Order: sequence, then C-alpha cells, then structure tokens
Amino acid sequence: MGYLIYLAGLIICLSYGIRLDRICNFIDAISFGFVVIPCILVLICMGCWKEFIRAFMYIFDQKTHEKRDVNESARAVKLACISSLIFGGLGVAISLINALRGLNIEPSSYIGADLSVALISIFYALIINAVLVPLYFKLKGSIRNKSRY
Repeated sequence: MGYLIYLAGLIICLSYGIRLDRICNFIDAISFGFVVIPCILVLICMGCWKEFIRAFMYIFDQKTHEKRDVNESARAVKLACISSLIFGGLGVAISLINALRGLNIEPSSYIGADLSVALISIFYALIINAVLVPLYFKLKGSIRNKSRY
C-alpha cells in the first residue's frame, strides 16, 4: 500500500513539475526506446526477466515467499536500475555529440531542440529509477525481516 502511495505522489509531483500543457516536450519515443529496450534485453539475456516481473507481485502480495526468490527479484530490479542509468547516460552523450557537431553545419538553428532531446534519455532513466529504487529497498527490507525470524 505504501508503494502505491509513493507512486501516486511521484506522478503528482512530476505532473506538477512538467505541467500537463507541456507534456509533449517530455515525450520522445526514440529516446524512451533507447533506454527501455536495452534494459529489457539485459534482463532477458541475464535470465532475470521473470524475477523482475515477480518483484512487483511480491511487493503487493501478502503471502510469505522464499528468501532466495525475493533476493533474486531484488537483484533483477537493481540490474534494471543500473542498466537504465547506463543507457540513459549513453543517450545523453550520443545526443550531445550530435548536437554539438551540428553547430558546425547549422549554427544555432536547432540547438535548443537538440539539447532537449539529449536530456530526455537521462530523464527517462531517472524516472525508471524513481520507480524501481524504492521497490528494491522494499524487497531488501523484506529479506532482512525474514532473516530475523
């Protein structure tokens, strides 16, 4: 329940900061895909996809789960967090290089748009982490609580 309240608060804070009339400035399918698709591929290639999905079930499920299973889900969530930051950073670097190279060709014609696109990929990575880091700590907390018994 606490995690749902956190997610609702996150959505409210983001919508207040972004402002709904400017939401289009924060939507870029290519940048989103550049961050999310590699994260999914890393999870699949590392064999952590099912554990990642189960992490969301564990957080809302009141049943007792094996410590090992919860720990594997926490590791999958951590892998997704790290992967999103790596590919978000790569997206910023690639976009900034392209934007700065474009200054030699067409000085200042699209620099604002190019720089905003450059920052979108790290924005997506930070949003992913804002959602997943509390989930990771909740899972780790439940593992610690189980080891006390």
